Amino acid sequence: MTDLCTFTIAREGRENKIIHITKTWALGVGVAVLVGLGGIMAGGYRLYQVSFDEQELNNFRQDYALYNEKLAKLAEDNDKMQKELSQVATLEAQVRELLKKDDKQVSRGQIDRVSQELDNAGQGGASTASKLDIMAAQNNLTEKRIAYKRENLSNMLQQLSGMDNSEYGWPITEGGEISSYYGFRVDPFGGKYGDFHPGVDIAAAYGTPIHAAAAGIVEMAGWNGGYGQYVKLKHGDGYETAYGHMSAIAATAGQQVQKGDVIGFVGSTGASTGPHVHFEVLTDGEQTNPLQYVQAR
Repeated sequence: MTDLCTFTIAREGRENKIIHITKTWALGVGVAVLVGLGGIMAGGYRLYQVSFDEQELNNFRQDYALYNEKLAKLAEDNDKMQKELSQVATLEAQVRELLKKDDKQVSRGQIDRVSQELDNAGQGGASTASKLDIMAAQNNLTEKRIAYKRENLSNMLQQLSGMDNSEYGWPITEGGEISSYYGFRVDPFGGKYGDFHPGVDIAAAYGTPIHAAAAGIVEMAGWNGGYGQYVKLKHGDGYETAYGHMSAIAATAGQQVQKGDVIGFVGSTGASTGPHVHFEVLTDGEQTNPLQYVQAR
């Protein structure tokens, strides 16, 4: 039995070419080809695996970056809400004490009850939840506490206004709701450390009339920096009131006004995030808490 393989290659117009190849050589070439193909396939698989692993790593990095971004946003919101909650809770406690001194019960007691129940709903311990889920749950609860406290505080202030014999009135008589109180607060423009608010903000529909809190003389009527369109009244005995962010002014410097006179209209001029009037009470030039002097309606 011969180890020789013969192949004939036909060539048009020429003599056929005969090639003699040993079986051993042919087998060696075949094995070499198979090994080469196997190497190419293995190399291709390795390249695919490297590419797949790199894509997985990139996806992980993107997911991790998004997770950290969400966590940072929740932490920022948490910090702002905690400051706001502290402010509202402090004022709520102060007004509650004023009502107690006059033996007054807080109106709409169910809202007051829920507000106090939320204050006493603290729980804790080991948890399998992610930090993101824990912080989101904390923020939801804090947001709920703030909402109940704001409504409760509004009710108590209405009661307090009925006990107030002050000659100073509320500058908004058509609706209006306190949207920011006197004192330290979260910066509405996103400042990192918050700011001190020297008055109260009363949110109302754009164009709502603004009334003089008491009789007096118009000290200033015009643009005043971050206050926007601004009016300041002098009432005597060292007392002044100021009104900012008006859409239009209805008074002139030197004018004598009476309590309740329209001196301007609600707007959002100056450093403002929406229609409201910024209202201040000054005693001997110092800004004080308007709620100590003015009947809130």
